[in-house]
Amino acid sequence: MYLLCYGRSESAIRTGNTLIDRIGGRWIESADFFSSRIPVPESEKDAVILLILPLEASVGIVSGSFSQTLSGFPVICVSPDGLFAAVIRHGDGSTLADCDEAYKLVCESLGGKCFTNFGSNADIAPDLSTAINSYNMTPDDQDKLKDYLKMIKSGEKVSIYTDLPITFAEPAIDSMIFTINRYSKETKEAFFQAYKTLAENSSKAVFITCAKMPEVSGEAPLVLVPRLVSVGLELTGRCDPEYASVLVRSTLENHGIDSRSVSTVAVSQSARESDAVQKVAEQFGASVTAFPTKVLSEVKLPLKMTFAPVREQTDIATAACFQTSDSGKILIRRAAEKSGIAISACLKRGNIILTE
Repeated sequence: MYLLCYGRSESAIRTGNTLIDRIGGRWIESADFFSSRIPVPESEKDAVILLILPLEASVGIVSGSFSQTLSGFPVICVSPDGLFAAVIRHGDGSTLADCDEAYKLVCESLGGKCFTNFGSNADIAPDLSTAINSYNMTPDDQDKLKDYLKMIKSGEKVSIYTDLPITFAEPAIDSMIFTINRYSKETKEAFFQAYKTLAENSSKAVFITCAKMPEVSGEAPLVLVPRLVSVGLELTGRCDPEYASVLVRSTLENHGIDSRSVSTVAVSQSARESDAVQKVAEQFGASVTAFPTKVLSEVKLPLKMTFAPVREQTDIATAACFQTSDSGKILIRRAAEKSGIAISACLKRGNIILTE
């Protein structure tokens, strides 16, 4: 553990020197440090910033011209007299444990007179059920969901793992309850490995994803699947309804998409009343959205990355789901076309606001 201390009064210097002697660290020589873009040395990457100032002054520094290079560092405020300590910023997800450990050591070093909080996290815990309802999230286990909602309501910290764009309404407050672990398309395997590891250790965590998660042994974390996927269909030949429903489901799963994430089946108006389209929508509990062919022909789709692009006919399946997803991310483009039905899928554009 390593402290980067900043303070100006004689009492602050005494308190800081005590903490540096007991925990380790150094002094920040000037307030310019907080606005500088100079990277922190590699040897101090696991440091915790300690502001030995009145709480109002500490909050002012962090909310002011605080350098982006410091945004991942935890920040703890200690009153110059050593009688108060509070976490102002937990830092990024990877530093949460460092922040908690540093805070514990600081409080232990300051002694029993140190006033550390005004109340529990239960006083600021958000109602996660609001986001679950807003985004029609399907839990993989209803009983487990009830247990997690109780944990959150009590103020217990919960780790969230996601490959979707998630934001907080009040980041400074909500980060005291939730730790977000974000994964991109390029780190998909790491996302699945985290799920397997947590299951093996029976660790509590919440995964928010539209991906089909792997089978695991042990007690798996809670999985919440928001309905953010739009499936576009184009009938290219005769297609049996039962066969179409099985084909669409298997196509989604083969592309790593959880079928519970489907919110809409998008088609051209001429295909709306098709038995195959209705059967597909029925199995997902999804609505059907139809567009005139002229509208779909005018949809600007992202170009295919080919060495020799050629002019193609209107891509009805992709245009339809692209339109209903607010020009979202294309996940599947015209799969199973030779089976009498072209299947596309898009992820709805925009962030999931996890808290209010």
